[in-house]
Amino acid sequence: MNIVTASSTPIPDVSVIIPTYNRIAMLEEALASLYAQDYDGTVEIIVIDDNSQDGTAQVIREKYPDVHLIALSENVGAAAARNQGIAVSKGKFIAFLDSDDLWERGHLRSQMSLLNSKTVTDTQLFFGVSDVFIWETVKDIRYKKSQKPKLQYSSVLHQLLAGGSFISTPSAVIFPKHVLDAVGVFDKNIRLAEDTDLYTRAILKGFEPAFTEQASVIRRKHDSGQAMTIKNIELRIKNRLDALQKYYPLAKQKLGNVKQRQIHSEIYSDFARYYYEEKSYGRWLKLLFVSTRYSSPLFVLRTNWRYINDFFGRIISKLKFAS
Repeated sequence: MNIVTASSTPIPDVSVIIPTYNRIAMLEEALASLYAQDYDGTVEIIVIDDNSQDGTAQVIREKYPDVHLIALSENVGAAAARNQGIAVSKGKFIAFLDSDDLWERGHLRSQMSLLNSKTVTDTQLFFGVSDVFIWETVKDIRYKKSQKPKLQYSSVLHQLLAGGSFISTPSAVIFPKHVLDAVGVFDKNIRLAEDTDLYTRAILKGFEPAFTEQASVIRRKHDSGQAMTIKNIELRIKNRLDALQKYYPLAKQKLGNVKQRQIHSEIYSDFARYYYEEKSYGRWLKLLFVSTRYSSPLFVLRTNWRYINDFFGRIISKLKFAS
């Protein structure tokens, strides 16, 4: 892999954009996984330091002279930070690597091989998505996760609107530059699920994900500043409902028989399941009841049967034990 610096004249094949905030140790591990790639093309590395207070900018300047560093004077969030990287990038393709994620050695090679295997016409329509390994660092557990939409949804677009993104991390995605030129960059006003919003706009513009089906990204799940917590579910629900309101008129034809009220119900059901897994049973039941306002109770029962069955099974077990 050949690294192209900011002062170089050749157009790189890939620009890798890495936003970071107060994660210098994990950032260096992410960079090590990038430098270890077996890809034989040219790569531009852009690190956007989102006003870190741990000396990130100084470390990058001193140890990584071939990295294009953008050191921000105020914290702007991941979406706006990535946009600054996109704005200065020169590559024909744009790849994202979050500073707490890692790439397996063959990630760029497999992604670029897939995209370059398309015909010239088809390449205009696709962006690349790899599978991931989820690494729960506290428990030191790793497992593979497919990046395809769940079978309960009728299409990629249905999943994005009702169930959120099926792509666990932007680190698994590579965009041809013209895709971002066509759909725009990340919405800096969205602090949660800004990547889901970008994928939704890409699908609405007629672009489709191409899947390598190879797990070449390691997404670290840890306790340091990651997005999904029980405290921000209400905000996430609002974000997804806002997206439905915004995009359904544009998506209606592509969604076919899937109506807006059904998706509304599925949004509440999806977040209800998260509450259940966190053992917040009161909130789980509350969202299930809200879900029935937009769909029939039978539909809600069918789509949540696994959790409902488990819940009443627990109650029955406790009653038997008490007697």
